[in-house]
Amino acid sequence: MSNISQSANLLILLIGNIFGQQFIPADPFNVLEIEQKQFSDSTSISSLMLRPIISNRNTSNWRILARTEFYYNNNTPNLENMGNRYIGKGLGMFTGINLSYSGKFFSFSIEPFYLTSQNNEVMTVGRDAMFGRLNDAGYNRDSPYSSTGLRETQLYLHYKDIGIGYSNANMWWGPGLHSALTMTNNTTGFPHLMIGTLNEKRIRNIGVNVRYVFSTLDKTIGDPYFTALVWTLRFYTDPLITIGLSRNYLSGGLPTDRPFTKMDAALIVFEQLLIDTKIKEYPPDWDPHDPWDELMSGFLMLDFPLSKLRLYAEFGTNDHRQNFSDLRAQPDHASAYILGMRKYGLFQNDNFVAGFEYTNLILGKFWKYRATPNWYDKDYYDYSSYDGRRWAAQSGSDSDDLYIYFGYQSDKWTFIPALNYERHGVLYTRPAEVKMEVRLDFRYTYKAYRFNVFFEREWLEHAGFVPDKWRIGNVIWFGVERDLTTLFAKK
Repeated sequence: MSNISQSANLLILLIGNIFGQQFIPADPFNVLEIEQKQFSDSTSISSLMLRPIISNRNTSNWRILARTEFYYNNNTPNLENMGNRYIGKGLGMFTGINLSYSGKFFSFSIEPFYLTSQNNEVMTVGRDAMFGRLNDAGYNRDSPYSSTGLRETQLYLHYKDIGIGYSNANMWWGPGLHSALTMTNNTTGFPHLMIGTLNEKRIRNIGVNVRYVFSTLDKTIGDPYFTALVWTLRFYTDPLITIGLSRNYLSGGLPTDRPFTKMDAALIVFEQLLIDTKIKEYPPDWDPHDPWDELMSGFLMLDFPLSKLRLYAEFGTNDHRQNFSDLRAQPDHASAYILGMRKYGLFQNDNFVAGFEYTNLILGKFWKYRATPNWYDKDYYDYSSYDGRRWAAQSGSDSDDLYIYFGYQSDKWTFIPALNYERHGVLYTRPAEVKMEVRLDFRYTYKAYRFNVFFEREWLEHAGFVPDKWRIGNVIWFGVERDLTTLFAKK
C-alpha cells in the first residue's frame, strides 16, 4: 500500500468542493442538496433530469477543484453509481483535480485522476451470462488495481445554451435518484459526441432540453455503436410538470444480412417506430427483425414547490413493436418502470428530507405469441455493459430494487440513513438472490472544507442462486473536498 500512502501525502492538500463546478455532473451524490436549495429559494425549480448540465452560477467563469477519497472494503467490489471509481476488496484511494470553464460560446471541463485499490481476491458466487455484469463481479481486474487518466472531460461550442461537443463524462437520464432505466453513472463514462442543449432552454413557460448522443463503445464486446435521442419538456405551471422520452440503440458490431455503416448507426434513432412501417422499405431478402438492441423510456415528474414535494415515474420497453395492434394488445410487454418520491421540509422543518424509489425490471410474467425478453440480455453486446459494468440500472436483468431514506440536511451538516432491498433473478430461479443494505451517510462542512463519511453493510442471501448461501460485507468511505478557485483569484 506504499503507492496509496505516497499519493495521499502528495495530494492531501488538493482537496476540493464539487459545488464550485461549472457543470452539475451526472453523479447523484449531491442531487438532494441541490434540490433542497432550489425548493427553498424559488418557486421555479429547474430540472436535473438530464445531466451533466452547465450550472447557473453567476460568479467566476473558472473553477479549480480537487477531491480525495479513501475506502476500505472487506468483501466483493461494492457501491453503485460511482463512475470509474472501482471499490475492490481492501484499501483504496481516489483523487482528482477538476478544472472547468464556462463562457458565452465555449465551455469545458477536465479532470486528471488517480485510482488505486488492493482489489484482493474474493469468493466468487458463480453467476454467469446476464447476471455476470452486476457490480460485484470484479470483471478480471488486476490485484492490485490502479487506473489513471482524464475523466469528466467535456468540450462544447455553444450559443444560448445550444451547442455541440465531445465528452467522456458520465451521463444521467431520468428523474430517479438511485437508478434509471437507460443511463446512469454506474460505470466509466464513454467518449461520445453530443449535439443539443447544455441547459434547459426556456420558451415562455416551457423549458426544453434535447440531446443527441453518438458513441463507439470501445470497452464493450464488438465495439458496437451507441446512439440516443433524449428530450424533456418542463411546464412551469402549478404543479410543475416535466415529461420526457429517451430512445437509444446498440447497433453494429456483428455480421448481418444487410449492409450497415457508421452513418446508418448515427441515424438509427430517427427511424420509424413500428416494424410494419420499417419493413416496407426493406428488400425482400432482409429479415424484418434486425438484431439491434433498442430501448425506449418515458419520464414523468410532478413538482409541488409550496409543499416541497417531487413525485416521479419512468416507464420503458425494450421490445420493438410490430404495429399499433401489437401495442394495444400488450402495452406492458417487455416493460420496466421506476416510481419515486422526494420530500423536503418534513414536520415543518426545512432540513428534513425523505424519499423512496422502486425499480422493477422483473421479466414479464405473461405474453402471447412470443416470449418476453429480459432487459440488458444481449450477449453479443456484453449485456449492455461498458468496462465491465452496466451504464443503466445497476440491479440488472430480471431484478427489482427498493431504496428508502430519511435524514437531516443543513448547510453545516448532513446525516441520511438509507435502506436498500434488491433482488436478482426473480423469475429466473427460486429462490431469487436477495441483497439488503444499510447505509449511513454523514457530511460536515468546516470553513472551506467538506468532509463525508459513508458506511454500508451488505447482506447477500442465496448468493449465486444457491439456497441459504450467505455473503456479508462492509464498506467505509472517507472523503474531503475543497474549492481551490480563490487561491488563484486576483487579490
